[in-house]
Amino acid sequence: MKINQQVTLTYNKETEYMVIPYLQEEGIKKEWLKLLLPTLKDEFPMEAFIQEKSKPVIYMQESWVQLEFLPIEKEQVNPIEDIRKAFSAFAKQSTSDCQLVLDHLHIEGVTQEELIQIAVQALFEGAYHFNKRALTQVRDTNIFSMRGQLTDEKTQTITLVVSKSCKEAITKGMTYGQAINRARTIANIPNNYLHVKEFAAYARQLAAHYGLACTVLGNEELKANGCGGILSVNAGSEQEANLIVLSYHGDEKAERNAVIGKGVMFDAGGYHLKSLEGMDGMKYDMCGAANVLAVIEIVAALKSKTNLMVVIPAVENVISPDATKMGDVITTMSGKTVEIWNTDAEGRLILCDALTYAIRQGATKLIDVATLTYSCQGALGSEISGIFSNCEDFYKVFLKHANKTGEKVWRLPLDAIYHKLLKNTKTADLMNYAPGYAAGASVAACFLEEFIENDLPWIHLDVVGTAVCRSEGVYKEKGATGVLISTITSYLEQGAKA
Repeated sequence: MKINQQVTLTYNKETEYMVIPYLQEEGIKKEWLKLLLPTLKDEFPMEAFIQEKSKPVIYMQESWVQLEFLPIEKEQVNPIEDIRKAFSAFAKQSTSDCQLVLDHLHIEGVTQEELIQIAVQALFEGAYHFNKRALTQVRDTNIFSMRGQLTDEKTQTITLVVSKSCKEAITKGMTYGQAINRARTIANIPNNYLHVKEFAAYARQLAAHYGLACTVLGNEELKANGCGGILSVNAGSEQEANLIVLSYHGDEKAERNAVIGKGVMFDAGGYHLKSLEGMDGMKYDMCGAANVLAVIEIVAALKSKTNLMVVIPAVENVISPDATKMGDVITTMSGKTVEIWNTDAEGRLILCDALTYAIRQGATKLIDVATLTYSCQGALGSEISGIFSNCEDFYKVFLKHANKTGEKVWRLPLDAIYHKLLKNTKTADLMNYAPGYAAGASVAACFLEEFIENDLPWIHLDVVGTAVCRSEGVYKEKGATGVLISTITSYLEQGAKA
């Protein structure tokens, strides 16, 4: 997809295709439609065409012009969500070059620059399609060079009609949209094409492309650092575990933010083996890892004034004679010991080591994003992500950016009652699971909180329900969604300075 801008409508072709978005609640005002299309006759039956959702063709300026009226329905409290859905749905079904008229579109509380950035990003997300035909060309270390072929964003040109320059907003919208789509592609790749080794190679090549520092710790380094959580989860795999670290330095005076992404390349559940239904989609258990790579890609591409460390524990949770068993006790990087009560509660074990690593490397604020618990999806469904935080101010700033980007989060509790459940063990400091109790999302979050040192501000994002679209939608293709990439990046670009 190509996005251009022009200040007025043009009539250069025999047939022009013009799209006019409008707020359905307000309708289209004939006076501004007359300004847009001055030769339009007064008797033009606009209301009938809108009601029938038809695309009238009219003759003007020596060209045939096909009109499409694009309604933005007010369904959500936050209008940004409605904007995103409307433009994504349009891009998903559209295949033709068009002029998209935005000058007249005014939404309360949204600046024109914000509207354009959101619209452009939504157009890219809606146009996305995973190109499965290119999959057979994927080799061990060529995923980074192949990602453009694997990511189909259509070939059409959309020209935004806006009277003042909006180059920066278009660039940001494209950068966000394309990076999100690449994260979706990486998450959509089947596990037999994307093990830990291939994912680490992708991260290295991404880092090299943007001039980022990159360190990859293998089994020997992980043992030397005492990362028992990561090693125990990966014990059943023939592949090495990795801890992948990318760093971006954009402001010497800014604090150092760490964003941690869960990277379970495939989760069979270990000895607590998942059912056929439960194992469906477990290649997506690394969506957190794919998404945080997109975050640092956007930050680097836009040369943001922030400092960022991305930490990804990458493993596979499968069965072999060497796999971790129920009742085993491991020692994490922090020095705390954990009794393994459930081998399928593995995400928290690799995240706790990654959090400790980030803290030891000097992180001052922490965000982790993980497909962690189906309990969170059971509580919030598939459209709202769970958020936990130990810091009220940090949470409020982050929530502001979630609202700004149109992504829904809902806060769930951290509490001493859940911490107490995790200490019901005679052989270790903690258990990795609380059998027989509900509130699984809060229990998992409280397990992670046990590893936050010095009361550092921390946010945990549980995205099991929102990381994957499990059926073909009107505005989004089935598969990985790239959830919360926009929110995290928006926070890092602006909120981290607050």
